[in-house]
Order: sequence, then C-alpha cells, then structure tokens
Amino acid sequence: MTFNNDSYISPSPDAPTNGEVEPQVSNISFAEEVRTERLNIIWKSTLVIITIMAWMMITLGGTTGSGLGTEVTILPWLVVIAGCLGCSFALRRERLGIATWVYALGLLLAVATLLYAADSGSTTRELAPIFTIVIVFVVGLMLPAEAMLNFLPLNTFVIFAMPWFADGRISAVPTETWLTLGLSLVTAFISVQASGELFSIAEWALDNYRRERSTANQLYENREQIQRSLNRQRALADELSNANEELNVARRAAEEAKHFRGQFLANMSHELRTPLNAIIGFSETMLNFPLMYNNVELPQEYHQDLDQIHTSGKHLLNIINDILDLSKIDAGRLDLDFQEVDLEPIIKGSMSTAVGLVGGNPVKLTRETPDVIPMVKGDPVRLRQILLNIYSNAAKFTDKGFIKLILTHDDEMVKIGVQDTGIGIPLEDQQKIFEEFRQGDAGRKKGRDGAGLGMTISQQLLDMMGGDIWVESKVGKGSTFYFTVPIYKESTPEEIAENAPTTPVTTASNT
Repeated sequence: MTFNNDSYISPSPDAPTNGEVEPQVSNISFAEEVRTERLNIIWKSTLVIITIMAWMMITLGGTTGSGLGTEVTILPWLVVIAGCLGCSFALRRERLGIATWVYALGLLLAVATLLYAADSGSTTRELAPIFTIVIVFVVGLMLPAEAMLNFLPLNTFVIFAMPWFADGRISAVPTETWLTLGLSLVTAFISVQASGELFSIAEWALDNYRRERSTANQLYENREQIQRSLNRQRALADELSNANEELNVARRAAEEAKHFRGQFLANMSHELRTPLNAIIGFSETMLNFPLMYNNVELPQEYHQDLDQIHTSGKHLLNIINDILDLSKIDAGRLDLDFQEVDLEPIIKGSMSTAVGLVGGNPVKLTRETPDVIPMVKGDPVRLRQILLNIYSNAAKFTDKGFIKLILTHDDEMVKIGVQDTGIGIPLEDQQKIFEEFRQGDAGRKKGRDGAGLGMTISQQLLDMMGGDIWVESKVGKGSTFYFTVPIYKESTPEEIAENAPTTPVTTASNT
C-alpha cells in the first residue's frame, strides 16, 4: 500500500517561520488516506467478485426459462455496480464517509433485491443473508463504531423484512437467518475491534513519526545555531586578528616613539648639564670663594640674586638628572649595582639631608627602627635616591608636626615607611603621583615645586630591585609612603652554578 504524503501532511501552528513551512502529520488525514486506499481496493475487487457470485446464484437458483430468474440475477448485479461507481465518484471528490455509505448501501440494497425477488424456500433466499456478513465486516472496517450502530438495525431490517414483504405475510424466521444475524453481530464486533487496533497502531506510528520529526527539526535548528555561532566566531576571530595586528603596529610605533623620546631626553639632558654645571660652579665660586677674584668681596647687593641663581641651578640640575634617569630606564640602559647594602648609613644620611629640606619649619624628624637592621640586596646609591625623594616630598607638604621613618621586616622583605603630618593626598590622586610628569592637585594648589618625576623613578627603580612602593593617605591627616626591598641572602652553590655563564672549553694539542 502506498500513500500520498501531501494528503496527510499539513502545516503545524508551531512550525518555524523562517520562510519554509515545516510539514506535520495529522491523525485524521492519515486515517482517511488509509481508508481511501482500502476502499479503492475493495470496490474494484467487488466488481470482479460480484460477477462471479451473480453467475453462481443464477446457476444455483435454477430459475431458467421463466424470465424472472434473469431479472433476479441481473438486477442485484446492476445495483452493486451502481454502488461501486457511486463510491468511486465520491472518493474522487474526497468524500470518504459518503463513498463508504454508498458502497455499503449498494451491497445491502442488492441483498434486499435478492431477498425480495427470490422465491420462498429457494436457494437464493437462503444464501442472500450470508452476504450481509461481508457487508457488515466492510462497514466495520471503513466506518467508525458509531456508524456501525446505525448500520446494524438497517441490516437486520433487510434480513427479516424483505422476505415478509416479498411473501405478503409474516412467516417463521428460518434458523439460518437467526444464525446469519448472530454472525453479523459477531462480525461487527470483530471488525470494529480490528479497525480500532489498526488505527491505534497507526496512531502509535504517527506519534513516533512526530517525535522523530520534532527531534530532526530541533537538531536542524541546533545545527543552524551552531553554524551561525561558528560564523560569528570566525568573524570575531578575524576582527580580533585585525585588532591584534593594529595593536602590534601601535605597540611598535609606541616603542619606537618611546625610544626616540628617551634618546631625545638623554641628548637634551647631556647638553643642558654642561652649561648648567658652569652656572652653578661660577655662582658658588662668586659667593663662597672671593680668593678666586683677588680677594675682592662681592657687593652685598649681589648676594641675594646670585644665591637665587645658585639655588635655581641646583634645582634645575636635579630635574635634569631625573629626566636622564627616566630616559635610561625607558631605553633599558640603566645599570644597577646589586650588592649587600647596610641601610643604617643610608637612613642617617637621608635624615641629615632632610634637616636642610625642612628648613625653619617646626617639623620634628624621628625614626622607629629595630636595633638590628638586616642587610638588603640592591643598589645603595639608588636606595638613597629613593629615600631622599620620599623625604623631599614629605618636607614640601609638611609645615608642622613630624616626619617619622618606620622600618619593619620579615624573612623576605624589609619595609620602610615615611610618615608625615602634611596636607595629605586625595584618593583619586594617589595613583597619579606615580605617573610621569604628574602631580597631585593639592600640590599644584599649594604652589609646591616639582616636575612629577621623583615617585615615578622611585617606583621603576624598586621594580628593578624586586621591591614595591605605595602610599596610604587621608586629606588633612598626612601621608605614609611605604617601599620594600628584598633581604640579602647568600647564594647557594647550586644557584651560583645555575646563574654562572657557560663558556666553551677548548683544548689544544701539540702536533
């Protein structure tokens, strides 16, 4: 049996709306398709079978020569043909229920004709009710159970009433007729059950088909989503690749610009230091060494101006030195002399220098350190520079109170803090002060001198020495700058061997 898929596949309300209508299966359409195919086979087969049966009834009836036998045989046959043609006509117009009733009623009318026209007690009248069993079976297979409840009374009426109408009287019902009626009821029950089982199996198959289609649709949608995700991923990968290439170009340009900046700063610092040293040297000589000028004292009116020239020159020299250090760090050409460093003389020297930085302000310099300070690993010159930078900042922004050095340590690091009672640093400025040429807003408002390089250089020097630097501060309460330096530890023989450069050993032989 073959089925036309278009007849039982219909769009589902839940079908995807991506421009294509997803086919779905309908139970009713599929059942009608099965019944239609079956009924097509039955009515065609009936034309063949009824011809044989008509010939058999004529032969068995023995009604030859009277003329009535011929009518009895031909008329039912014509009724069956009419019923089959009517069934075919209704099927072509997709009227399955009408086609089934036309076919069934055609057969039942043919049986009624046989019972009415056949003589009482003839073989035809005895055999004709048997055909109703076949009709009941066909109707049970083709129509719902409700239709069978309507057909059975009609079938019973034909079996009992037609002989009575033909004889003109109510006669005793033969045993064969009661047997035929019983078999019809049994056949109706069996056909209804068989039909129900058949369509239950069909419904089960359809449910499985729906699940398969649903799974297939879901897999298709998932595949489409995965494909779209892959396409987006490829597009994003291309964008990322382009962005990385642009970043590499920008990084190379920035590195090149940084190199040129460092080169420019180094050259400028070198060119400025030579005349600046001359300015500082001559101004200091004129102020402090009159013997160089034949013991001719400098007029007192010039002292203040020359002292300002000398102070400004030294300040400018410090800035130039910071710029030179920064350019060397940027270029990666700043060399540090790592060694075992004793912090005590560095602390004392820095505090002595800080006395001059404080000047006449009522600021007390104190320290809070342990009796024994561990040795650290670093460059002593740069450590002194870092500590002086912090003291210089503290002195600039502290007009009264104290500046205290605090030192603590653990097994790995020495932590040094310089606490002051100055104006403090707002939270939003605490990171700015570690950036190049940046100074906190409070410092600019107070008119404090500075190029904004001291903390930047200190941070980079400590990075190179394996330490760190940070600040803790509250506005109006002062600031505390902390930095750490690693404790000096003797290298083991294994570390010395690991870090030692390897040189190839060559041997020469005398020939």
